[in-house]
Amino acid sequence: MKTVRLCTCSDFNAELLKDALIAEGIECILGNQYMSRCFGPLISAFSGVDVYVFESDGEKAVEIYKRLFET
Repeated sequence: MKTVRLCTCSDFNAELLKDALIAEGIECILGNQYMSRCFGPLISAFSGVDVYVFESDGEKAVEIYKRLFET
């Protein structure tokens, strides 16, 4: 299955989003998570944490993202 990048955000927000996605039955992968934890604000200023979901879950994942962060 193909994955797509849902967003790039801070480590904290990526964990919140991950929990919300899992609660809705959507699997996700966090990229750069450990780099963010090791280098903290330095790496977050340049990249952040990427949140990936399966392409088939993309639309539902976007709705969850909007519900969390665009209110």
